[in-house]
Amino acid sequence: MAAGGGPLPSSPGTTELDRIRAIVGAYFPIYETRVGPQSLLLAIHSDPATLEAKFDALRQELWAKQYVPLLRRQSGEDFIEVVRRPALRPSRQWINLVLLAGTVATTTFAGALIWISYVGGSVLTLGDFANGALYFAAPVLTILGLHELAHYWMARRHKIEASLPYFLPVPPPLLFGTLGAFISIREPFPDKKALFDIGVAGPLTGFAASIPIALAGLYLSIHAPVLPASYCGPSVLGVDYGNLLIGVPLFWSFLSLFFPPSVVSLSPLALAGWVGILITAINLLPAGQLDGGHVFRALFGDRVRYVSYAAVILLFGIGILYYTGWLFFALLILLLGVRHPPPLNDLSPLDWKRAAVGAFAVGILLTGFVLTPLAAPPGAVQFESPSLSYSGAPSGAIVHVNLSAELVNQDPVRHGFNLAATLANVTVTTPSGTTDLTGSALNAWAKNVTWTFYLPNGATYTASGVVAASLPSNEYVTVNGTSSKNIAPIVLSFSSTSAAVGAAVELSTSEFCATSGTGTASVTFTPGWPT
Repeated sequence: MAAGGGPLPSSPGTTELDRIRAIVGAYFPIYETRVGPQSLLLAIHSDPATLEAKFDALRQELWAKQYVPLLRRQSGEDFIEVVRRPALRPSRQWINLVLLAGTVATTTFAGALIWISYVGGSVLTLGDFANGALYFAAPVLTILGLHELAHYWMARRHKIEASLPYFLPVPPPLLFGTLGAFISIREPFPDKKALFDIGVAGPLTGFAASIPIALAGLYLSIHAPVLPASYCGPSVLGVDYGNLLIGVPLFWSFLSLFFPPSVVSLSPLALAGWVGILITAINLLPAGQLDGGHVFRALFGDRVRYVSYAAVILLFGIGILYYTGWLFFALLILLLGVRHPPPLNDLSPLDWKRAAVGAFAVGILLTGFVLTPLAAPPGAVQFESPSLSYSGAPSGAIVHVNLSAELVNQDPVRHGFNLAATLANVTVTTPSGTTDLTGSALNAWAKNVTWTFYLPNGATYTASGVVAASLPSNEYVTVNGTSSKNIAPIVLSFSSTSAAVGAAVELSTSEFCATSGTGTASVTFTPGWPT
């Protein structure tokens, strides 16, 4: 820890040095004094049975007198190094209040967007904001607030100065209206126990608060409104709130076992619980100044710096491969410092109970973390098993053929699909041989074409006299996701009263709400004409 407020006097016998030696000597016998440019180093005799309690009492007394002691062991000797206490900025609680108000606003806005996506709305109303605040913003802020207040309470229990929570607002669609919250520890951690207790208190409390919120939200999700597959939800900066996938951590899968597997549309309350579980896991990453950095530093000492470096490298790796948001967290850890500073007393060990709690915290990290928290559905769709079948042609028709294929939705969620059929090519006989029709000639030939779509729900749609036919906007095919029956049989009837050598017919589909460049597929048939 760097000294603050200038160096200590450099010559022994001064009043300040005598005063410091007297304070330290009241707790530990001193047998050697070394005066450095920024600190006073005192070699002491210590009793392991009383070392922790005496040092903590010394720390509190010196802190009140504007000094900070550091306990170290070198070559079998115990030393207390005393430096000046860094100057503390006065607490400005108005900043906490402004940030809290901003986070209430941004999470309520995000909640309103999530709410209308849940109920199928199109325009935000005051009721949407009220429900967004009730079912999303309030539970998310409750989880975050309890998390940070647990840090604060534990810091005060260890007699450490700490600030009230700072909430971090961010406008949608970036995350869910918040980057979380933090408190500022305004003095060094006194020992491993305080470091561990303060670090683990927040995640355990936030995790505990997330569970009932998630369970209540999953229960409400059973009664979620059934929305048409064509509904995309509101869009903000290209993000369709009704067309998002959340990653499923192991613990979330466990919670979902309490409810029917048919639950697909999550209520905003369930999403708030999911956010709480994910934030808890992120905070437990064993890196830098994160809660996990505190916990792992207390458990494993300075060796944990290698784990911290590995965690940052891992975040960069999965940020490139899976989810770019992890790049932000990796940079944030680098900015705050990868290597965790030691507590003032780095000698006193942790007890087995804290080791057990640490193992539980690791379990929360492993079961609550997910590589891709948020993603748009990939829009993976294709036609399979194309086939042709001829039947008796209608009156006046030269050819009649049924073109069939299976429309396969490879996304994990159901989608609505439009269908279209196009004459990609028609070849006819001319006096000089054969030729492919284009332009007006193709349009004239298509005047005698009839298209009929037979949809899986029993509906039919017919179009005549056109080169290309597609379903109207109110007619579409709904196909479930990969978790259930995700194949829809499609039959297209094609007939023509015009002669031809052959033709190429393209059956294509486009997914509602798909991101650019995804959600399309096509298959080409080549029906033959009787000779």
